[in-house]
Amino acid sequence: MKFSIERAALLDAVSQAQAVVERRNTIPILANVLIEAEGSDVSFRATDLDIEVVDKVAAQVERCLLYTSDAADE
Repeated sequence: MKFSIERAALLDAVSQAQAVVERRNTIPILANVLIEAEGSDVSFRATDLDIEVVDKVAAQVERCLLYTSDAADE
């Protein structure tokens, strides 16, 4: 996993994803943000099964990535 992204764009994308994730969740994977780096952008995806947010940000991707991370730790 290796990509370069502007700090402000990263913070904006992660905060939008965090807004969708519920804090008390009965399905653990819904507390995560999916990060996908491919081509020339990185996408951040989160859902609570009612709403889904996908935010794509331009980046310099050196290695493709598909990764989930706990939204509370972002």
